[in-house]
Amino acid sequence: MTTKEYFYALNYTLANEDTEFEYELTRKLKPKKIISVCGSGSRCFPLLSDQTEELFLVDLSKEQLKLAKLRAETIKQFSYDEFILFWGYPPYRPNENQQKRKELFKALELDLELTNFFKSLFEYQKWESILYIGKWEKTFNFFSKIVTKVLSEKTRDELFNFNDINEQRNYVKNKFPRLKWKLIMSILGNKALFNALLYKGDFIKKNVDETYIQYYDKAFNHLMEHDLVRKSYFMQLCYYGSIVYPQGNLLEGKEKTFKEMKKHLKRVKIHYLEKDIISAIADETDIDFVSLSDVPSYFSGDLERNFFQIIKSGLAKDAVVINRNYLRIPNSDHSGYQDISSSFQAELADEKVQMYRIEVLKYES
Repeated sequence: MTTKEYFYALNYTLANEDTEFEYELTRKLKPKKIISVCGSGSRCFPLLSDQTEELFLVDLSKEQLKLAKLRAETIKQFSYDEFILFWGYPPYRPNENQQKRKELFKALELDLELTNFFKSLFEYQKWESILYIGKWEKTFNFFSKIVTKVLSEKTRDELFNFNDINEQRNYVKNKFPRLKWKLIMSILGNKALFNALLYKGDFIKKNVDETYIQYYDKAFNHLMEHDLVRKSYFMQLCYYGSIVYPQGNLLEGKEKTFKEMKKHLKRVKIHYLEKDIISAIADETDIDFVSLSDVPSYFSGDLERNFFQIIKSGLAKDAVVINRNYLRIPNSDHSGYQDISSSFQAELADEKVQMYRIEVLKYES
């Protein structure tokens, strides 16, 4: 694979979800054996806690698994300041500190395969950060340009300048340009554009009642009214194309969580599995925490109907399964599971993306 082909093989390099939801649940539920869709890896390592014994990262893409392995090594081998500089988290910028990033990479102890892959990729990037080079991240960088063009930089900066939620709510209610925002939703919130930019014809077959615009508008309204928008990495991506305020750093970019991950990675057994998440769960035993991401939203036919039943063989009694439904609620057999989503209403409201209808299920039999 050439460097350019490798570059375009990465769908996610930052995150498409707010892992704080799963993070809070692991702190309450204290699972020992966790299995998670890998993505960029940023959604997985914060799940580690004092009780965790094993963590399984699963992805069909070997490139995504390589990226997760690099993340793990930078957590283990770097200080917090080195870590956020290397990845380009605020207060550092992704297009700065190239020489220092090169020096840090050179000091990393990696196997030969990882060294060769990422040396080529960083050289291709001229040693700028790779935090935003995934297809998903680049799509929202494009979106941010449309948002800024329509709303203006002044309006964008006004929205993100608040440190008081009541002041922000008052601004959104009385001064935020709603008509222009509706125009942006009509431009960006449609299947054709997503297919053209990201999904290449494989966009989710929507079955929720809302139109695309209604679905997205509801999510954005919640994000603007529930909490400060500068705390949401997703809102920063949509408006700026990157994280510019440190309040929006992913969990891995926050010092407290970084120290937790660093401690736990010293003893937890990590497995990287290049396979589909459903068969990966079914092939294991006694898994007590499952993070499916939004993968089931893409299922159809027998797999859509039966995936909850297929994974039962790998679950421990009382295992918790987190499923993020995006635009589509799978028509699936939930027998043997109790929906306990209502127990986590505060955490669901605090989730910083709001594009997913999250269900939390407990396996009973």
